[in-house]
Amino acid sequence: MTQGSTINVHVLREFRKNYKVLVALGACAINVGLPAMRNHFKVEDCLNESYIDGLGVENAQIPSDPELPLLLDKVHPIHEIVKIDYYMLGCPPSGDVFWTFLSDNIAGEELSLPYELLHFD
Repeated sequence: MTQGSTINVHVLREFRKNYKVLVALGACAINVGLPAMRNHFKVEDCLNESYIDGLGVENAQIPSDPELPLLLDKVHPIHEIVKIDYYMLGCPPSGDVFWTFLSDNIAGEELSLPYELLHFD
């Protein structure tokens, strides 16, 4: 694991410690979605393809600003790092999914997301 990924995992674990409810939003957080395609390649190769060798890239460099989080060696679903209380499905979750989630949660009811609310664009 890189230093940046250790920091990101630490922050996520701090969220878990300090909040009663943690919600995973969208397909990428829940099952890693398209970003998981990167798991078949080395991070260095992905960065080189994106910033150095990519089609149409000229005189470029890989960003190295300390404010940018470093990539994990592999992409992981959030529930592999911390316990998740609720999952809001979709790519992205629609406004109706947010409304239903919040309404059910405030009413103290079990989350119920009808299939017709879910979409994966």
